[in-house]
Amino acid sequence: MPRLLTPALLSLALIGCQHKPAEDSGSNSTDSTVDSGDGKLRFTVLHTNDTHSHLVGWGPNAEYTPEALNDDLTVGGMSRTKALIDQIRASTTDPVLLLDAGDWMNGDVYQLLAQSDPAELQMFQMLGYDAITLGNHEFDDGPGYLGDEIQKADDLGVTVPIIASNVIPSTTDAADDSLEAEFSSGRIQSDTVLTLSNGLKVGLFGLIGDDAQSITPGIKPAAFAKQADTAQAEVTALQTQGADVILALSHSGVTDDPSTSPDNLIAQAAPQINVIIGGHSHTALDTPLTEGTTTIVQAGAFGRYLGEMHLAWDGSALTVESYTLHEINDSIQGDSAVDDAVAGFQTELESGPLAALGHTIAEPVMSVPGSVTTPQCQESGLGDLIADSYVATMNADNPADPIDFGFESQGVIRDDLVAGNTGIEAFSDVFRVLPLGYGNDDVPGYDLVDFYVTAAELQDVCEVTASISPSYGCNYFIEVSGLRCNLDFSHAVFNRARSIDRWVPDSSGGSWQPMDSSAANTELYHVAVDSYVASLMGILGGLTFDAITITPKDSTGTPYASVDAMRFDSDPNTSGTQELKLWQALLAYGQSQPDTTGDGLPDVPAAYLGAQGRIVGYTP
Repeated sequence: MPRLLTPALLSLALIGCQHKPAEDSGSNSTDSTVDSGDGKLRFTVLHTNDTHSHLVGWGPNAEYTPEALNDDLTVGGMSRTKALIDQIRASTTDPVLLLDAGDWMNGDVYQLLAQSDPAELQMFQMLGYDAITLGNHEFDDGPGYLGDEIQKADDLGVTVPIIASNVIPSTTDAADDSLEAEFSSGRIQSDTVLTLSNGLKVGLFGLIGDDAQSITPGIKPAAFAKQADTAQAEVTALQTQGADVILALSHSGVTDDPSTSPDNLIAQAAPQINVIIGGHSHTALDTPLTEGTTTIVQAGAFGRYLGEMHLAWDGSALTVESYTLHEINDSIQGDSAVDDAVAGFQTELESGPLAALGHTIAEPVMSVPGSVTTPQCQESGLGDLIADSYVATMNADNPADPIDFGFESQGVIRDDLVAGNTGIEAFSDVFRVLPLGYGNDDVPGYDLVDFYVTAAELQDVCEVTASISPSYGCNYFIEVSGLRCNLDFSHAVFNRARSIDRWVPDSSGGSWQPMDSSAANTELYHVAVDSYVASLMGILGGLTFDAITITPKDSTGTPYASVDAMRFDSDPNTSGTQELKLWQALLAYGQSQPDTTGDGLPDVPAAYLGAQGRIVGYTP
């Protein structure tokens, strides 16, 4: 299907990059015979991307045992990654570069140390990264916050080069002065040329792609330059500086269609780039892609993979002689120094930010009967669970004015509830599902808002899923509670949501009942969604030629002027607005379930192991 909306307009992306690595990817090697006596200059590139504060393994935190082998199902973790990097470095006499393509922030509890003891940057220092770039999630809390974090890390001895070629700090607005200072001092560079031990000169630049830019409102008052303009300018600059080969650290992403895939477009705009080391789309490429003479690689997300690429330069062309995408699992014994550092961060978290929240990292909070997941671009058991948790928790807090329907974008859902060996989920496992954002109270997490819409607007929510997600990805797929979307893809775009039903409880459990979604039905329905998604609803009409319009209103039908006016107050009897965070709603709903297994923990119902039939007919 052709792309119907321009990427620059698509703030509708709802949070950015897709939240999980490709399910069918794993360790794969494309080794070839290398003749070391042919005069070629060889080097190795190791690469990561989208680690999102995941210092420990992807899976139940309580089961992650990097010091032991073959006893857990978790993958990833900086300790195991460091051990594998050291093995690879020791196995070759060629120079080795270790690089990261951005989004190292926001996704796990360790993000809470950003201003006091930045764990992610210190891990990069311990692992010996040669350069990293910035992703869109580095700007979630604003450029000033990022600048302060980098400065704090530098004060702690971090010297890892940061390469960011298309970030443009404001010279007139003080809100990003701390980030501007990092550029002015040269701490953040637009590019660099590294001379390797064999004499080869490798040019590096880093950029955030146009699609990633469109979902980064936190960049203001700084701005971005376009990906094609930046790539072309940087190729010229690096060639002028004498670079033999050029590597781009690109937080832009790849798709299945090379004609629209951001990294492919960058390679088309600047074909002199030899290798694009990518991120943003969380794609685990077990075999490199090619665009012209440019090689494109990406290593999934959350530290689950490490890419290893062996390259040879013959004086005029760069050849990929082998490539391996390593899964980081418990066949790798972890590094004890990293284990000790992570333990220190955990102690600091539990005596500081987590203590303020009343939780500990490994505190058991619920059990799951199996992994509760979010298969991309289809209704999911986890999406149903999350949307239900919003409705149930808000109605428990304020039963006098009940919520009718709840919604969440798949782009906001950042992780699964992975069962592991025991099915026990710790606090950190639940937090990791919905970790993003801050409200007005300095408590981590986007908060919930509530407002009123018509039935026609409810059907427009279904239309977002039906008409936008097929072209622009799973971040636009909206999970629902209390509502059933009936879709028909034989109809034209923006006309695929044909009808809606609501769930009506009764003595036998309940049933789906049709709703009148015509313009003649002026009844208002009470809905809930997160504050970030709510902030974007006003732009839907302009993006879709008014085919999709959703206007948040109060109970009288008067449109709200701001998101602040819509924030849900979980305790009206206390002064001020007591925000309800997304992770708090999920935690409360999970803990409200009965203990059906007798293990002393509430059990998430088995019904959430799969979709419950709320999105019908999604067949793009």
